Amino acid sequence: MPSLPTIADPTPTQSRPKLSMLRSVGARLFLSVVGGSLIGLLGTTYWSYRELTRQAEAELLSSLQVKTQNLEGDFNTLEYSTKTVADAVKTLYEAGERREQVYSNLMYRSLQTSPLGTGLGFGQPPDNRLVIPSRKFAYPYVAKNKQTGKVEPPILGEASAENYKEAYFTQPIAAGKPIWLEPVSYVEDSLKPPQTLVSTSYSLPFYDNQNRLLGVLSQDLELGFLSQKLNVPAMRNAGYFILVSNKGNLIAYPPTPEQALSLKPFPNLNNYKGLWEQIQSKLQSGEKSGVLHWRDAEGKSEYWAYQRIPNNDWVVMGVVPESVVLGPVWRFLGAGILGAVIGASIVQGIVVFLFVRRLNQRLQPIMDECNRLAEMNAKSEELMNREDELGRLTISFYALLGQVTVNERRLRKEMAKSAQALQALQQTQAQLIQTEKMSSLGQLVAGVAHEINNPINFIYGNLPHATDYTKDLLKLVELYEQKYGEADTEIQKYRKDIDLEFLVDDLPKMLESMQIGADRIREIVLSLRNFSRLDEAEMKRVDIHDGIDSTLLILQNRLKASSGHPAIEVVKEYGKLPLVECYAGQLNQVFMNILSNAIDALDQYNLKRSPEEIEANPATITIQTHSIPASPNNANSVVVHIRDNGPGIPAEHLSRLFDPFFTTKPVGKGTGLGLSISYQIIVEKHHGVLKCTSEPDNGAEFWLEIPVRQENIVKASG
Repeated sequence: MPSLPTIADPTPTQSRPKLSMLRSVGARLFLSVVGGSLIGLLGTTYWSYRELTRQAEAELLSSLQVKTQNLEGDFNTLEYSTKTVADAVKTLYEAGERREQVYSNLMYRSLQTSPLGTGLGFGQPPDNRLVIPSRKFAYPYVAKNKQTGKVEPPILGEASAENYKEAYFTQPIAAGKPIWLEPVSYVEDSLKPPQTLVSTSYSLPFYDNQNRLLGVLSQDLELGFLSQKLNVPAMRNAGYFILVSNKGNLIAYPPTPEQALSLKPFPNLNNYKGLWEQIQSKLQSGEKSGVLHWRDAEGKSEYWAYQRIPNNDWVVMGVVPESVVLGPVWRFLGAGILGAVIGASIVQGIVVFLFVRRLNQRLQPIMDECNRLAEMNAKSEELMNREDELGRLTISFYALLGQVTVNERRLRKEMAKSAQALQALQQTQAQLIQTEKMSSLGQLVAGVAHEINNPINFIYGNLPHATDYTKDLLKLVELYEQKYGEADTEIQKYRKDIDLEFLVDDLPKMLESMQIGADRIREIVLSLRNFSRLDEAEMKRVDIHDGIDSTLLILQNRLKASSGHPAIEVVKEYGKLPLVECYAGQLNQVFMNILSNAIDALDQYNLKRSPEEIEANPATITIQTHSIPASPNNANSVVVHIRDNGPGIPAEHLSRLFDPFFTTKPVGKGTGLGLSISYQIIVEKHHGVLKCTSEPDNGAEFWLEIPVRQENIVKASG
C-alpha cells in the first residue's frame, strides 16, 4: 500500500458554519459502531465464559480419571499378587508342608517379584497353629530395603506376641474379608540397620477347605511410591494430585511428601476442612466424581476435582489454580471483540443504506477511491485536504485500511500458532494414552510370564529325575525278565497285555518329548520377559538380537501358516554387534510396530495373489544387522534393516509415513501412532536415524540406526 502524503493544515480564509454532532454522518456511524460492538461483546463474552469454563472442568476431570484408573490398576496388581501368595500358602499347607523355612522362602521370592510391595508376611493364630505348629508366634515376614531396593533375607524364629494385636492382624479377621488399612509409621527391625517406614497394607484372612482360619497375609505399600506416582501436573502443566484415605488421612501429597509421611490429616491443611466435608457429602450422596470451586486461606481461587477408588474407598483429588481454568476465557475475549466488530459492521451497513440515497453525491468520490486502493493520486490528496466530513472520512478510511491490513497479518499468524498448538496437544494426548497402554501390556506380559515360569520350572526341574527313575525301573524290569520272566505264566500274560516291548521303547521317547516341550515353554517365557523389560526403565547395554528374537517369537502365530493364511518366512542375516546402550523396552516396541506393519502388508498382498503366485514368490521378511565403525563426524553405531517383499508404499505416502495419526489401514485396524511413536523413540530418545525406502511392487525397507553409546551423543550435542 503506498504511503499517505503529508497533509498540511490549510489556513481558513473564511468561517464555516458549525456542524451539528447529532446530525453529522461521522457521529451517526460512530454511535452505530459503538452500539453494535457493545451488543456483540457482551453476548460473545458471556457465552465464551460459560462454555470454556465447562470444557476446562471436563478436561480436569478427565485427567483425574486417567490417573485414578492408573492407581486402580496398581492396586489391583498388588491385591492379585497378595491373593496369589495366599493361595500358594494354602496349597503348601494342603500338601502337608509345615516347615517355617519353606514359607519364609515363599515370602522372600514373592516379594522379589512384586513390582509394588515393600513388605510381605503372614501370621497364624497363636492358639490355633495349623500351618507352622512348631512355632507359637510364627510370623514369616520379609521387607524391602528402601535405600538399596533389595529384599532382605527372612529372619526365622519366634515373633513378638504384640504382632497379633496389631490392626493388620485383627481387623481383617474381624471383617472376614480382605481390607486396605490406614497408613501407619513404624520401625522395621527386620532391616539392617532398622528403618522408619510409612506404609499402608492390603491384608486378607485365608482359610482351609473346612473354613478354619489359617492366618492373615499382608503386603505393604510404601507411601513414598504413591507420592512419586502422583507427581505429575494435573492439567496444562499446572496443579497436582492428592490421595486421601476415607478417614481423611494424607496418603500421597506430591507438593510436600513429608506431610503424607507424617500422616497429617488432609482437613488440617490450609482451610480444607470445609472442602473435605463437601466432598464427603457428595460422595455419600452417590456421586462418584465431580469438580468444586474453592478459595483457600490466602484468598486464592482453585478448582478441585475428586473421584473415589473402588478398591479401598480412597479419594483421588486434582487441584489447579483458577487462572489455569479461566485463562482461556480471557484469551478468547478477542473472539468476543471480533463478534462485536461483525455486529457493528451489520449495523453500519444498515445505516449507510438508509443514508445512501441522500448522500450519494457526496460519498461517490469515496466509493470510486475504494476501487483504486493501490493508487494514490491527486484526487485522493484533494479529498483528504478538504475540511468537511468527507475529508476527515477519507483520512480515517486510509488509516483504518492500514490498521486492518496489520491486524489481518497478525490474526493469520495467531491462527497458525493455534493450529500448531492444537496438533501438538492432540499428538501428546494420544502418545500418553499409547504409552499407558504399552505400560499396562508390559505389566500383563511380565505377570503372565511369571505365573507360567513357576509351574514350568517345577516340571523342568523334575523331568531329569523322572527320566533317571524311569531308566532304573526299566533296568529292574529287565532284570526281572532275565531271572523270572520265562518261569511265571502270569507275568508272561500281563507282559503281552501291556505290550511291554512297545512300552519300554516308547516311554523314553515320551519323556524326551516332554523335555523338548518344557524347553520350548521356558524359551517363550524368557522371550516374554525380555520383551516386557519392566525392570529396565533406565538405559542399559543390551543385545539388540535378543529384542528382535523376542519380538519374532511373540509374533510367531502371525508368521506361521494356518487355514487361509500362507506362512511368512523370516530371514535373519545377523552381523556381529556390540552391546547397545538403550531403553530396551521402548526399542522392542519399535521392532513390534515395524514387524506388525510388515505382516499386515504381506497379509493384504497375499489376499490379492493366487496360490501359484504365492508359491513362486512366498512372503518374506528379511532382517539384517551390522555395525558402523566410528569416524571423526559420527560415533560408533549399529544398523538394523527390516525389509519385506510386499506391494511397497506409494510415493505420496512416504513423506507422511511418520506423521501422527496418518494411517492407510481401514477404520478400527490402526491408529496412525505406531510409526510416529517409533520415530520419536529412535530419533529423539536415542539420537538415531529412522527412515523408509520403498518402490511400488518391490516391498519396503526400514533403516534403524542407533549409536552404541548414548553418553557420547549427549556430550557432543551439549
